Amino acid sequence: MKKSIKIIAAFFSIVLSVLSVAPVVCAAEPPEVEGVRTAILYNVENNRIIYALNENEAVYPASSVKLMTAVVAYRALKDRLGETVTVTKEMLDGVTGYRIGLEAGEQVTVESLFYAMLLRGSNDSANVLAHLASGSTSAFLEAMNGYARELGMENTLYLNTGGLHEEQMVTTAADTLKIAAEFAKEEKLLEMSSVTKYVFPATNKGSQFTLYNRNYVVSRFQETKYYYEFARGMNYGSTEESGSTCTSVASNGGLTYICVVIGGGEDVATNTDYAMRAVSDLLRYGIEGFAYTDVVNTEKPVCEMPVTLSAKVDHVMLYPGGGLSVYLPSDVDVDTDITTSLRLSCESLAAPVEKGAVVGYLNIYHGDTQIGTVELITGDEVERNGFLYTLEVIKAYSKSRFFRATAISAVILTVLYVLASAAIRRRRARKSRRYRF
Repeated sequence: MKKSIKIIAAFFSIVLSVLSVAPVVCAAEPPEVEGVRTAILYNVENNRIIYALNENEAVYPASSVKLMTAVVAYRALKDRLGETVTVTKEMLDGVTGYRIGLEAGEQVTVESLFYAMLLRGSNDSANVLAHLASGSTSAFLEAMNGYARELGMENTLYLNTGGLHEEQMVTTAADTLKIAAEFAKEEKLLEMSSVTKYVFPATNKGSQFTLYNRNYVVSRFQETKYYYEFARGMNYGSTEESGSTCTSVASNGGLTYICVVIGGGEDVATNTDYAMRAVSDLLRYGIEGFAYTDVVNTEKPVCEMPVTLSAKVDHVMLYPGGGLSVYLPSDVDVDTDITTSLRLSCESLAAPVEKGAVVGYLNIYHGDTQIGTVELITGDEVERNGFLYTLEVIKAYSKSRFFRATAISAVILTVLYVLASAAIRRRRARKSRRYRF
């Protein structure tokens, strides 16, 4: 699992800002997403939003807040994960909601606090981490909101570290996608949030106990219907005001997707959590619905170009100079859905012609969208015929400005010579008649 997480994290090292993304692209049919207020599915490698539902609508963030808490705290504390720290009363002041029951004076490891927050949404663990990272809750909230502004999360405001409801604390799915991308860059956070369970070590205040991952998209220990084999890590949680929120990442076949769902409902009769179902379905849709498709056949000629000065052939075939693999819906038919246009650098070629000479470009389109360009090259070598070349040189010389100037000069000189010769002959004739008398 660590190897797969490293691969995922590597992808995210090139992602600097998620929401400078290209428009939504669509495959045949996305899954029916119901029972949620907002959702977004994003492909990392091609910087594409694949699916979006009310992605800019302001919603209560619930436990998605812990994505920001985790990133800010981890980057401050990653070198202290093995350190044992002492919980203080100040760290626990005002903390409500789900807690693992930390007590003032309790000695715990920093790493165990991250596991408790990520697997079970422990609000007391989140607040302790905030104090360890920044010295106080208020300072940590300032760091959270500062980083949100740095990421361009313009519609987000954090007022606590765990996601408990506060009227003014809001976000959007599009904003949460940005911090989810930052979370996924951190290999250790992905690793911790991917495990099925974690044994919280015994402390000076209590015995060890087991924490189970409540994100059933990545864990099937207690529930299997949402599990997706390529999903890894991130976060799940809920509040009465927000509903449930779920975020996860999936990678397969060289493609990586992040999915964020906020405002999920619940069907008690069928025991359905719509946020986890939507994340599972959308990640599957991304992995199975899109792929890199070869849209150029380098073995198939595109067109022919006339060739002069050859006694053997009068044209040469042009081929794509290289292949092109493009991120497209899996159901694209290259023969019918992909079109091309030519952009040639000349109308014909004069022998000799080298094989592989670049003579233009082939533009490739999916629908009305240009998806790539490749060079057009000559498919064969063409030898020059010496006699035809000589004739062409003479022909070209006869059309040159120098030749015309030379010819005109010759004519003028000839006329002058004729006139001069005639004048000389007349002068001699007059002298001859004079001597006769």
